[in-house]
Amino acid sequence: MKDSSKNIINLINLLHPIQRNANSKGVDKSFKLIKDKILTKSKIHNYKSGLKIEDWEVPKRWELKNAFIKDKNGKIITSSNKNFLLVAPYSLPIKGWFTKKEIAKHLFTRKDKPNSYLLEHRNTYDYNLNDWRITLPYSLWKGMRDNKYYVEIDAKLSQGNMKVLEYFLPGKSKEIITFTAHIDELCNDDLSGCALGVELFKNLSSKKNRKYSYQLILGPELYGFLYYVYFNRVKIKKTIGMINLEQVGAGKNWVLKKSLNEDSLMDRALISSFETTKVRYKIQKFFQGYMNDEKIYSWPKLSIPSPAIQRYPFAEYHTSEDTPKIIKKKYISESYRISENFIKIIESNFIPEYIGYLPPWLTKRNLYVDYYNDKENHGKYNQDILYLINGSNSILDISLKIKIDYFDILIFINKLLKQKIIRKR
Repeated sequence: MKDSSKNIINLINLLHPIQRNANSKGVDKSFKLIKDKILTKSKIHNYKSGLKIEDWEVPKRWELKNAFIKDKNGKIITSSNKNFLLVAPYSLPIKGWFTKKEIAKHLFTRKDKPNSYLLEHRNTYDYNLNDWRITLPYSLWKGMRDNKYYVEIDAKLSQGNMKVLEYFLPGKSKEIITFTAHIDELCNDDLSGCALGVELFKNLSSKKNRKYSYQLILGPELYGFLYYVYFNRVKIKKTIGMINLEQVGAGKNWVLKKSLNEDSLMDRALISSFETTKVRYKIQKFFQGYMNDEKIYSWPKLSIPSPAIQRYPFAEYHTSEDTPKIIKKKYISESYRISENFIKIIESNFIPEYIGYLPPWLTKRNLYVDYYNDKENHGKYNQDILYLINGSNSILDISLKIKIDYFDILIFINKLLKQKIIRKR
């Protein structure tokens, strides 16, 4: 199995310095790099600022030019050049002198992250929040005396197109399996998921005779996916499942976050993929863990099974510590293998049924697992698998029921198929 972790990490390093928010030049530049250098047949969807669909409206383009805080002696306390997270995305511009008490009304800081600037994106999503907002490391904020400080935020709102990238790979079936990730935040969250998706689809594009059609969607969190599903309902109706790739390069545990329909093909194939990849993982409910664009696909009017792959929790979440330094090659490699094995399982899975009326003579066909040579698998292969081939169980079903690696069962089933004991239903 190919290890694509180097390519994924290289793409993370390339895109991370670019500041990206819901509607920004940074997202434009990131998508252009992906389209020009890797997924050349990508389609970029454009949604104009102010475009309304039901309750929603495309946000204006926001650009931070410069920001700083200085004390009464003219000393710069901090600036956006030190860390762009100083200013919350979609903060209003401001110039003026403020007391520490007045600044506190516009501040987000955390005692448990004393040295970190924070991702504060309430201005982006809270319709009623129109204000200037900053973040500061708690240690810096605590050390500021109760004096007046000059705060300047030079930020600009303008008209512009919010962009969503789509890469589509047709298969024999018109049924679509979608992979998603959001590009408008930091590094592990969720540039890592975007880079994983790009590498996965670059390699998937070379696979011939795909059973399913596949789609990669990268966009601004929430907004991008709301607008994509609204204006692409023909494809959405053909979509049988969505896998969200989220925070795959750092964090405490591998987590399979189930869809609302926990028994869906997507959920079961993803469980099998985690098992066959042989990584330790935890299972969480749909509303647990980190919640992202799977909530759009799972909305009752769409009802598309939408499990997620993620590492949860990770200590640097929504802080200035979420940089390429925390990305672990081991986790990136595992995330690729989990995703690739999922596709291999989905592609190879089928329902076997017997051709003949009577059971086959296993020793005659060299298919018998001898008890004295392999006690563990004697009953599983000579009995369990054979009796679960009933014309309704798929290979995936059989694997999950008797807890044998999917690909081991697939090898055995293909032997039965080759010897014309079974056929694909």
